[in-house]
Amino acid sequence: MALSNWYADRELLLTGVTSDVGRALLEKILRSFPRVKVYVIVRSRHGFNKDNRIKNIFLSPRFERLRLEVPDAISRVKALEGNVLYDELGTLKTDWEQLQNVSVVMHAAGPSDRVLRIYQELPRLEVVVVASSIFRYASDGQISESPLEKESVLEGPVALVRVPLIGPAVREPMPGFVDIFKGSTALMVGAGLARGNSKFQAEIIPIDLAVNILIAVAWERATAKNVKGPVVYNAAPIGCTWNDLIKKGRRGNQKFTYPTFGLRGMTSMAAAHWILVLLFECLPSALCDTILGLLGAKKRLLKEQQRVRNALRSLESISSRPWSAERNRVYLLQQRLTLEDQDAFPVATEIDIESYVMCTAAAAKKYCVDESNISLVKIFRLLFFFLIVAVLFFTFVFPFRGYHVFEKHTEF
Repeated sequence: MALSNWYADRELLLTGVTSDVGRALLEKILRSFPRVKVYVIVRSRHGFNKDNRIKNIFLSPRFERLRLEVPDAISRVKALEGNVLYDELGTLKTDWEQLQNVSVVMHAAGPSDRVLRIYQELPRLEVVVVASSIFRYASDGQISESPLEKESVLEGPVALVRVPLIGPAVREPMPGFVDIFKGSTALMVGAGLARGNSKFQAEIIPIDLAVNILIAVAWERATAKNVKGPVVYNAAPIGCTWNDLIKKGRRGNQKFTYPTFGLRGMTSMAAAHWILVLLFECLPSALCDTILGLLGAKKRLLKEQQRVRNALRSLESISSRPWSAERNRVYLLQQRLTLEDQDAFPVATEIDIESYVMCTAAAAKKYCVDESNISLVKIFRLLFFFLIVAVLFFTFVFPFRGYHVFEKHTEF
C-alpha cells in the first residue's frame, strides 16, 4: 500500500514540533498528505502562547514551500497546551478527549517514557514512533537493532528510530536547506577547525531523510503482522568519511566563504587544535572587534567565532571515534516501499557529497549568515594581508637595500 493511501484521513499527534526534526516532520506531513489532521503538543513560552508559537513556525523559512503549495495547511494543525514530562502529556482533560481518534503518534521531543505508554490510553492508536540519537545506544562499540532492557518490556506497536547527527536537507524542502546552525553545518561550510579523526565515517544524516524514515516506519510498524513490542531502526549516515566531506566541500567553501577567520577542516591532535584556534581564530577576531570598537561600530566577529566554536565542539564526541551499527531494517524498508514512495520518501539513498555540500554552503549563506559580516571579514583579511606584506618588506627587503646604499656611500 502506498503511503499516501495509508495516511489518508488519519489524525496524528506530533510532539517536539518546536525542535528541528519536529518542524521538518510537520512540514513534510502537511505537504505530502493533504487530508491528514495533526495535533501538536506545545508549551506557552517567553510570552508566546501555543497558537502564536505555531504561527511563528509557519512563518519560518522552512515552511516557505508549504505556504506556496498548500496555503491553508495551518488549518489542519491543532495546537494543544502540554508537556511531555507529565501524565497524559500535561494536556487539559478537554484537550485529551480530542485525541481519541489519533491513530499515529510521532515523538521528537526528549524523554519518551510517557509517550511510549500512550498507546494504552488512546483507543484507536496503531503505532508510536520515537526518534532519538543513535549515540546513546553504543555498547562495546556496536549499536544493535535491539531495544534496551527497559524498552523491551513494552508491549504494543512501538517503533524506535535512532538517528545520527542531523545535517542539512539533501532535497526537501530544497537542496541544502538549513536554518539552524549546528556542528554538522559548521564543518560542511568550512566555518572553522574541528577536532576529530577525519578517517572515520561521517555520522550525519540529512534531516529530510530522517523525516522520511519516521513517516515510513510508522506505516511499516503499524501494518506488520505477528510483531510484538518495540522494533528498532538505526538510520544510515550519508556514506563518506569526515575527510571526504571536508575535501568535497572546498569548492563550496571558496564560493560561499563563511565569515570567520582561521583554518578549515579537522585534526585529531588536541594541543595543536587549540593552538591553531587561538592563533588563527580567536586573536584575529578579537583584534577586529577592537578596531571596530575604536571606530564606534558594533563588535560582532568574536561573537560569530564563538558561535562556530560552540557548534564544532558538539561534534567532538562523535567525530573522535568510530561507530558501528546494524542498519538492516532501514535498507529493507527502502525496498518495501513502492517505487513512487521510494522517490517521494527515500530512507536510504546515495548522495552526491560535493553537490550536497555546495547546496548547504549556499543555503547557510542565505539563512544563517549576517551578510555584513562577510564584507567585514573580506576587508580585514585584505588589511591583514597588506600588513603582513609590509612587515616582511621592512624586516627583510628594506634592511638589505639599506645595507647596499650604506656600502655605496662608504666607498667614497
